Amino acid sequence: MIMMSGFLPLIIDLHDRKVVIIGGGSVGERKAELFCRYAKTVVVSLEFTEKLLKSEEIERITIDRELDDEEFTDLIRDAFLVIPATDDPSYNKHLADIASQRGILVNRVDDLGCVIIPSVITRGDIVIGISTLAHSPALSRYIRERIEEVITPEYAEMARLQSEMRCFLKDRIPDQKKRQQILRAILEDESVWEYLKTSYRKAYEQAATHHETVL
Repeated sequence: MIMMSGFLPLIIDLHDRKVVIIGGGSVGERKAELFCRYAKTVVVSLEFTEKLLKSEEIERITIDRELDDEEFTDLIRDAFLVIPATDDPSYNKHLADIASQRGILVNRVDDLGCVIIPSVITRGDIVIGISTLAHSPALSRYIRERIEEVITPEYAEMARLQSEMRCFLKDRIPDQKKRQQILRAILEDESVWEYLKTSYRKAYEQAATHHETVL
């Protein structure tokens, strides 16, 4: 098998992690809006967009000049991810190199770094990431839109139902293969999907009938 790239999709818990973004322009704003929902987010810049100035979820550090290497190293000492997002590609690369040398993950906004942020679809506990490895953001968005047409809100309810049915079946059916068959049958039951649009209780009751068929 030939390795086409070293990139592997991962889902990472960013709770209590620190993300440092250098640059308070429109790109830095977009990154900050995304990461502040998951991690402690710090934006360092000479100036900030209006949205960043108004945000209460984002920590801002105002500087009056470009940071020297020592200052930048001290700033990112406890960072999990660094995002150079200035309008100077050479400065971005320099910051990325410093972070990488210290074993800190880097997301580049103007080149391919060691971390790529995918286009994301979230439906409850279902998370889907789409990436073209930075070759075509437009294609990533297009694929996301197509998938969103298929992965409707009912899928979030089905994820909840599957989780609850797994617990329900573990207490009643010791045979793992039989449990898997029942869970699959629930997924393929159109009545369950229809009920999920209007009544989770009815969907659960319909799903539970599949347990009765193996008793």
